[in-house]
Amino acid sequence: MEAVILAAGIGRRMKPLSYTLPKPLLRLGDRSIIEHIIDWFLKNDIKTIKIILSDFGRLIELYLKDKYSNIEFIYSKPLGTAGQLSVLKDRMKDTFIICYSDVLSNFDLKDMITYHKSKKSDLTIATTEISLPIKYGVITNDKEGRLTEWTEKPSLMIRINSGIYVAEPVIFDYLKSDIMQMNELAKLLIASKRNVFVYHMKGEYYDLGNMEEYEKVNKIFEERLGNI
Repeated sequence: MEAVILAAGIGRRMKPLSYTLPKPLLRLGDRSIIEHIIDWFLKNDIKTIKIILSDFGRLIELYLKDKYSNIEFIYSKPLGTAGQLSVLKDRMKDTFIICYSDVLSNFDLKDMITYHKSKKSDLTIATTEISLPIKYGVITNDKEGRLTEWTEKPSLMIRINSGIYVAEPVIFDYLKSDIMQMNELAKLLIASKRNVFVYHMKGEYYDLGNMEEYEKVNKIFEERLGNI
């Protein structure tokens, strides 16, 4: 089993920090973001890891190449979350994991792989549940217009894409040669009657895609370190 970390983006949402340092190398507690992801893979017996980088990501290769012996660095233009996968078309021959370089979790990845295979899925999307606050009073009424309920500023529980996937090599047949996102790939697979399933993860999940979330999660990991 192999894993792929998508790190060919340019970190627009993390400026000004990403002007000088690729987002995956930003610190989170005692390690960089990408090291947390790699260590999670290793704990789940994923021994071979490919990292897709843009030219800006050469610092990532320099930082990691002497720390891990099981990583292959592959370069791509910033072609979106799915588009950058095209550089792997002739390299992946079996089931593999895909993970964004700015998400962290600790759920049982082996269980997701088992689920993926049991469903004979071509692409399985890990989802997590979040509470989405609504800043208005929510009104419901019957068909005659009579008020039936008024809930002030409720929270709506929704399931979101985590940026973690299990995939089969068949997905490469549906990749475009230019910019393409993972939601576009999923829609193409569904339209072609391929099997796309959802796996509801259980465990911690952190999205580090922007400065606000990065600062929030950083405080959590600093607290876990305690006094040094």
